[in-house]
Amino acid sequence: MEKDIVLITGGCGNIAKRIVKKYLDNGAKVIATDLKEKIYEYSDNPDYEFYELDVTNVEQIQNLYKMIEEKYGKIMHLISAAGMPMETEIEGLETVTFEDINKSIELNLASHIYITKVFLPLLERAENNKNVVLISSVNAIKTFNLPIYSAAKAGIIGFMKSITKEFGKKHIRVNVVSPGTVPTDEDIKSNGNFYNHRYKEMLALKDFTKPEDIADTIYCITNKMLAVTGQNIIVDSGQIS
Repeated sequence: MEKDIVLITGGCGNIAKRIVKKYLDNGAKVIATDLKEKIYEYSDNPDYEFYELDVTNVEQIQNLYKMIEEKYGKIMHLISAAGMPMETEIEGLETVTFEDINKSIELNLASHIYITKVFLPLLERAENNKNVVLISSVNAIKTFNLPIYSAAKAGIIGFMKSITKEFGKKHIRVNVVSPGTVPTDEDIKSNGNFYNHRYKEMLALKDFTKPEDIADTIYCITNKMLAVTGQNIIVDSGQIS
């Protein structure tokens, strides 16, 4: 049986590294990208490949496309997970710099459009069950400050909606996953009071969403929920309920 070939951007991030693991554990060939590699327990897995990539650099994306095209000729799933807020926008619009406005829009919105556009031909070449999954955020739906990040993440949902029928004609499903707050263990250790009082109290399930929860959801979208497309699936433990 042919292995799924999965491309995951931002693959060394808190959430994305668990997405990588989920697909490896289920027998997929995983191509991960990030600005630089970090070593995790699966790094010696022969089905894991890593490429340094700045997702805001179209030329680098096109070069990666050429390498993957030459080696594999196609991909089955594209999971676009790169992104982060800018430090200057934490206090709101008044403090964010114009430079960070541009950086945030390019990283948190434009990069998802770039990677989807460039890799569309390799998705088209796969025979069955082809997917694009874009990572947005509950910030796109409810205010948690971060005005530029929130605007960019909302743009991802609009982009997904706008290409769903176009991609459907090519038998490619397109969905968005919007995580809630997913603190790392280090976040809780270093700033537990902030997370427990600022965020945990608003959770309907009274426990933070974990990276594994996001990974499980994405795997289900690509491999189980075969009639689902054009959806924004919120995974937030009831944070915005």
